[in-house]
Amino acid sequence: MKTLAIGIDIGGTRTKIGLVNLETGQVEAMVVAPTETKDGDRFLHGIGEAIGQFKVKAATEQSVLAGIGIGVPGFVFADGTVDSTYGFLEFMEDYPLAMKIQQQHDLPCLLDNDARVVALGEAIYGQGRGFGRVLALTLGTGLGIGFTIDGKLDGLLPFAHMGGHMTITTNDFVCYCGKTGCLESVVSGAGIGRIATRQGWQQKYPNIPLTAEIIFTQKNSGSADAKAIVEEYIGYLKTGIDNYVNLYAPDVIVLGGGIAKGLRATFGKGEIDKLHNPSLLNPFKVYRATIAISELEEQAGILGSAALFR
Repeated sequence: MKTLAIGIDIGGTRTKIGLVNLETGQVEAMVVAPTETKDGDRFLHGIGEAIGQFKVKAATEQSVLAGIGIGVPGFVFADGTVDSTYGFLEFMEDYPLAMKIQQQHDLPCLLDNDARVVALGEAIYGQGRGFGRVLALTLGTGLGIGFTIDGKLDGLLPFAHMGGHMTITTNDFVCYCGKTGCLESVVSGAGIGRIATRQGWQQKYPNIPLTAEIIFTQKNSGSADAKAIVEEYIGYLKTGIDNYVNLYAPDVIVLGGGIAKGLRATFGKGEIDKLHNPSLLNPFKVYRATIAISELEEQAGILGSAALFR
């Protein structure tokens, strides 16, 4: 008999909900919907419809449904209460999400920070398999940090979820965290936009949309201006990775999120490891870190949320 779990990844624009086989890591069914950010009742109703469908599917297959795991963009307490999402989900302040889900669906519900469950998904089912210490960096709307040791999260609570907000440059990019020149402000999708704006992209190319995907596409098509933007971006990312090496000593660093796709096209086979400089002082003499691009892509958060029940 299969053991299944429902994994929910609340994203910047979309919420992804999947029914996961915990043994194989197969996402047996998946629903993607726009993220409801303003109304709690609409949010619960939207994910509730998918949960209901998956409960029926599991019962029809006579499978065990272990529970519902959710990755939330913010700090989550052990009882499943969301402390804050810093304005992203307007209704989710001191919000007992786990309790509400359990009451509505009569299933156990476990929550954790969204970037942490991505790391768990990568460690168990993705590029982190076979490695002891796995660091996952989600490069998307923001910068998500997740770390696992031997397939388990490094602690019960996401105390380090703000780890993307370390100051690495003296530029004038002001982040929502209040710092100037922090890593998230330059390596997120918005960060690429800031770099491009400072380099005059919109004045030079008023008819080309300014998105991270467009910048990488233009760079790979030979644009010198886009190449300069990407090179500055990569410089910041390398500095961040070198700092994280000394904080976490990961065996593998998995890069995910939308920007990782652009990096995959930028670096040739075997070149992605250049994002870390091994000649710097490392945690111990023979230390080496592997860098990989996620192959799970948008399923990583679903798998990691479900894996809270492994």
